[in-house]
Amino acid sequence: MNGDDMREPESGEASKPNDPELPRWARQTPAGDDFSEERMAAYFGPKWESSYKRKLAPFLADPGFVPTWNWPAAIAFPPAWFLYRKLYVPFTLFFLVPGFVFRWLTGSDTPQTVVELSKPENEWLQVMSVAVFVSSSLAAGGTANWFLFRRTRAASRLVSMQGVSSSEALDLMRRIGGVNRTATSLFVVLMLVVTLMQFGG
Repeated sequence: MNGDDMREPESGEASKPNDPELPRWARQTPAGDDFSEERMAAYFGPKWESSYKRKLAPFLADPGFVPTWNWPAAIAFPPAWFLYRKLYVPFTLFFLVPGFVFRWLTGSDTPQTVVELSKPENEWLQVMSVAVFVSSSLAAGGTANWFLFRRTRAASRLVSMQGVSSSEALDLMRRIGGVNRTATSLFVVLMLVVTLMQFGG
């Protein structure tokens, strides 16, 4: 047997790192894509050097999911941190899913209000509510950095697709990145109002 059957992979079959965590458009690396530290610094602003450069270091070596920890995402009311960092899909998940999980585990339609959960007959529901909240907080703290890295990398690839100059690319990264203080403030105020209404009810 000669070595003819040990063919080289065709150009379209060349081994490429898989990016299952990114949408299809973000997996298509455009020519000139430059997911550089300079772009990441533009995306995060002043907190890149002081905080996020260290937090995201594991994903620079391996973009797959690696458990890390983010205290602000875990101890702040979890959805608020994701909204603050413009992670709108994770924000929606962490805002809605705990309620569905609570109802699935308990089979109860009892409203999760302070007044209802404080009733003696609903003590077990209060325990379950706390358990779901703690689990949600742990999940938020353990996945926040990964979600943030995904969005930063996808933003860099989207910017590269625009075919703009380096300085314009950095400006785009700054606009896409950063934080959303207005929406976060409104969300927190709304949650406080809802909580006060529950006590008043």
